[in-house]
Amino acid sequence: MKKVIMFFCAAMLIAACCNQGNKSCGKEEDKACCEKSEAKSCCKEPKKIISARVFIKADKVADFIAATKSLLELSRAEEGNVSYSLFQDPEDPTKFMFFEEWKNQAAVEVHFATEHFKKFGETLNACGSQPADITVYDSVAEKKAE
Repeated sequence: MKKVIMFFCAAMLIAACCNQGNKSCGKEEDKACCEKSEAKSCCKEPKKIISARVFIKADKVADFIAATKSLLELSRAEEGNVSYSLFQDPEDPTKFMFFEEWKNQAAVEVHFATEHFKKFGETLNACGSQPADITVYDSVAEKKAE
């Protein structure tokens, strides 16, 4: 849970610097802000990959799967989304993996602010058996040198 909270705090810091509505971070005032900030990654614009392993109570698996249908559909329709998938472990049906690809950090921030994402967080809290294991990756091909 601590990892999730730290991730969201870092994400909010980047959003505050780079004007979360500006997906390209291309305005001069945003570039100046990013150059002054510790959160310089918002100006590099690499794609973001998020993997999230979630662990669901056995008696809540059906509820969890039902709740993900809306999340998947609405998230895939977001402008900055490249892909958004959910996989279930064939050997342990209580383990799931979200695999998401976003155009950039700004798109992730927009996603985190959506009602469907917030609502799904409530579902995950009710259905989860332990904290999610979330990892965020930058696309190396698009990442500019430091």
